[in-house]
Amino acid sequence: AEVPLSRAEALRAMADPAAAEAAWLASMRAAERALRRLAPGFAAAVDRGDPVARAAGEVGRDGAEALYLWGQGAAGLARQRGFGALLAAGPSVAAALSRAAELDERVDRGGPRRALGSWLAALPSAAGGGAGRARREFARARALAPEDLLCRVREAESLAVLLQDPALFDRLLAEVLAFDLRRAPEAAAENALAQRQARELLARRDRLF
Repeated sequence: AEVPLSRAEALRAMADPAAAEAAWLASMRAAERALRRLAPGFAAAVDRGDPVARAAGEVGRDGAEALYLWGQGAAGLARQRGFGALLAAGPSVAAALSRAAELDERVDRGGPRRALGSWLAALPSAAGGGAGRARREFARARALAPEDLLCRVREAESLAVLLQDPALFDRLLAEVLAFDLRRAPEAAAENALAQRQARELLARRDRLF
């Protein structure tokens, strides 16, 4: 039950900016509770105070989605708390998302790759971020799930803005808005949210470039 709860809280965080900090924290905590059941070695490592990079190595394939959700929640929470939190969380988030992608990159329609691309684009290169790797992660996420619109929105708001590439920004968001939600009914809620966010980003375009 903790994994669906974590997914639901993540969707709430993305859909309601006013509730984002609390929702990302709730998503992260639910994912950690799931990991404690699915990967006892992870729990033991965390309780010993080991770095997340080491603890993540204790997670097997059964825990891939929970580990991805934990990393996504930690990333979202850090963004809400400011640049210092972003830098502090950098190694832990990158390790969790990279391990989740290694275990099962297809969960949540390429979620580990999508989240990792967004995270790498948010971090300065001195802290382990970088446009080159972010671009590769987004490309892989889109290849895994071409009907996932959130990936294009995340790429537009992070990588296109980082590169100051308005043509990329416009192309990605145009693809999102042109998409017929009936083509992917299993992702209708997420894709509807992506279309709403695309319109919001376009309204801010002049301030982003």
